[in-house]
Amino acid sequence: MDGPVKRHALTLTLASMLLAANAAAATAQDATARAVDDGSTPTATDAAPTGAGTATGRADPDAERDARATAARAAAVQAAARAPSKWRVRTRHDTIISWAPRYRLDTSTNPVGLEQQLWQSVDPLPLYHRVSLDASLAVDEKTALGLHLSGWGSVDLIQVADGGRGAGDIAIGYVEFSHSPLATWVGRRFLGYGPPGGLHVDGVGAGVRSGFGLFFEAFVGRPVTPIRTGLMGPQPSFTDSTVAYGARVGYEDAGSLAVGASFAELWGHGIVGKRTVDFSASWNPGILQLEGSVKVDALDPGIMQARAVAMLSITHDLQVDVNYLHIEPARWIAAWSILSAFETSTFDEAMAGVTVRPTRTLAVRGEGAARFYTLQSTGDQTLGYRADLSARLTPGADNGPTFRVQASRRDDGVLGYTVLTAGAALDVWRGTIVSLDGAFAADDDGGRLSAIGRGSCDLEVAKDFRVGATLSLGTSPFAESELRAMLRARWVAEVSE
Repeated sequence: MDGPVKRHALTLTLASMLLAANAAAATAQDATARAVDDGSTPTATDAAPTGAGTATGRADPDAERDARATAARAAAVQAAARAPSKWRVRTRHDTIISWAPRYRLDTSTNPVGLEQQLWQSVDPLPLYHRVSLDASLAVDEKTALGLHLSGWGSVDLIQVADGGRGAGDIAIGYVEFSHSPLATWVGRRFLGYGPPGGLHVDGVGAGVRSGFGLFFEAFVGRPVTPIRTGLMGPQPSFTDSTVAYGARVGYEDAGSLAVGASFAELWGHGIVGKRTVDFSASWNPGILQLEGSVKVDALDPGIMQARAVAMLSITHDLQVDVNYLHIEPARWIAAWSILSAFETSTFDEAMAGVTVRPTRTLAVRGEGAARFYTLQSTGDQTLGYRADLSARLTPGADNGPTFRVQASRRDDGVLGYTVLTAGAALDVWRGTIVSLDGAFAADDDGGRLSAIGRGSCDLEVAKDFRVGATLSLGTSPFAESELRAMLRARWVAEVSE
């Protein structure tokens, strides 16, 4: 089988699993929102390692909302200063046991002395812990202190994981001080601007925000570049980068207008690896909402990523939106990385979508998009497309079930495939949520297909304490039958004065 078809077999499998996870997340979150006031901060989930299953996540800079801008951070500090509580402490602890086959490449020497490499399946039983702590102290109306910690740890209960029995790291750990209009911080955190995906940095930063929405912030520090040496998760490392610094300036009028510009530079191995300039703007005059952003590679001038969105609410029950996305993957790769030697294709997508709500609880959405893939070495273009149709039924006043179905058709000009997903969730009794999800995907040749089915149950066993279990069964080009299981527990506590 040729290279493109093999590549699409992998794409097909990943798409199936990803869309199934999205369906599960959507239905479970809808029902959970009715059953319990989660109130969780992004740091609680960012602390988890990759591979912990759908109930965990990796350190995602885009999800770390309180690190994206001085404006958001200053607003939170000012809100805490105005609140009746002088101090507030919130902590969360998640425990997850996940059993799922993993695959590793084993290198060995056969009896005749020749080296051979074989993919082998292993069955680790990792126990993950995630802990987060957010504390604030309002000294007076202008002065406030904040402490934010989030970390994770894992251990293999049956010691079959490659690369060691355990792993762990501190995802976030910083202290901030605010005396309006000034704010400073020191420690480890995520910054949402700079290189694509943002920066995870150990450093210091400061910012200032005026009463009418103008803000400025700057930082300097050493990027955190963890490496993955085994199945349990990434290990702390600082070998790939040496220093990063940057600044951001902008204006925000909440809910109406926001504009911003930023600059960041990252060094590694004695050379400049990234130098980026970001511009972003949003405007919401009423029924129309406009957003746009562009990330420019200042080392080799060119656009790394650009996005433009326009959303029009014709009526409360009818919305129309258009979206344009441009990505040039080669500019995302650091100059010292071996991946920079591989050829990539520039990706452009123009999308239009319509959302209709025939009833208060039912929403139907259709999307269509044209995709263009441009090979960098030759400039050859390939035309592809995607078409999605989905429907979601959310509970009404009777606290009924949530349903979600989606049909998706994808084609990148080499091979097309179809993905079908469905999910349902129901609050069966006092916050006990049961959800069922499934997905199926097949390519046009019929030689590759993937399917997955999953059932989950979450319940509140005591105040602020929930437990849950998930069981899934799937098939893919890599495994005819694959069973996965997960047990999880969550404890959340908040005290204030």
